[in-house]
Amino acid sequence: MEDQNQPLDAGMASGASDQGLVITEAVRNDLTEIAKWAMFFAVLLFIILGLVAFAALAIAVAGGIGGIVAAIFVAGIYGVLLFFPAWYYYKFATLTRQAVSLDDNTMLDEGFLYLKRFYRFVGILVVVILSLYALFLLIGISMMGSRMGSF
Repeated sequence: MEDQNQPLDAGMASGASDQGLVITEAVRNDLTEIAKWAMFFAVLLFIILGLVAFAALAIAVAGGIGGIVAAIFVAGIYGVLLFFPAWYYYKFATLTRQAVSLDDNTMLDEGFLYLKRFYRFVGILVVVILSLYALFLLIGISMMGSRMGSF
C-alpha cells in the first residue's frame, strides 16, 4: 500500500525553480492592450466629470440660490461617483503599462491593487443601487396597497 501522507513537493527535483507565476509574451501583450483600454475609459470618465462640473456651474449661475444648492448636490454626488472609478482606472492603466515595459512586479502588483479598488467601488455601487430599487419597489407596492384599501 502506498503512503498518502507525503508533502506536496515530494518527488520534485531539488533544483526546481521557485519562480511562481510567469508572464508570457501573450499575457504581456494582453496586459498592454488592457492598459490602453483602461486609459481610454479613465479619460472618458474624466471628460464626463468635467462636463458634469460645467453643467453644475451653469445650473448655479442660472438658478440663483436654489441653483447653487442643486449644483452642489449634483456635482457632489456625480463627482464622487465618477472621480474614484476614473482615478482607479487611470492608476491601473499607467502602473500596468509601466510594469510591463520595465518588467517590474511591484508596479504590476500596485496596478492590480487599483483595479481591485475599481471593482470593489463598482460592486458596492451596484449593491447600493439595487437596494434603492428594492426599497422603491416596496414603497410603490405599499402605496398601491393603501390605495386599494381606500376604495
